[in-house]
Amino acid sequence: MTNYILDSSAWIHYFLGDVNGEKVKKIVEDEKNECFTSTLTISEIIIKLKKFNVDYEKAFERILALSKTLVLDERLAFEAGVLYAKKRSNIPDIGIVDVIIQTHAREGNYIIITSDEKHFKDEKNIILI
Repeated sequence: MTNYILDSSAWIHYFLGDVNGEKVKKIVEDEKNECFTSTLTISEIIIKLKKFNVDYEKAFERILALSKTLVLDERLAFEAGVLYAKKRSNIPDIGIVDVIIQTHAREGNYIIITSDEKHFKDEKNIILI
């Protein structure tokens, strides 16, 4: 079984049903894979889906059906803060949620699925869509 963590861009492509979304669909709907989503990512997804007039309530239910949620605990928050401070020197516009996803991925040995090359470029386990 392969473990993946999806960032908001991956889910947005999935719900828009574009070419990159089809790539994501093959991964998240394959029963041999286990997918994870940060609870913070869910907030980002809902905000973006509202802009695209996508039924975000159905999207939310679909995310919960296709992935397990990851909650940010105190230790992971600390580690993300340290990593964020380090990454800001090279990537000034990186967001904390992207760093939290990276911290979850490192902790759980997950492969990150994203279309955000700029903010995830130095991660080893990544599928860029």
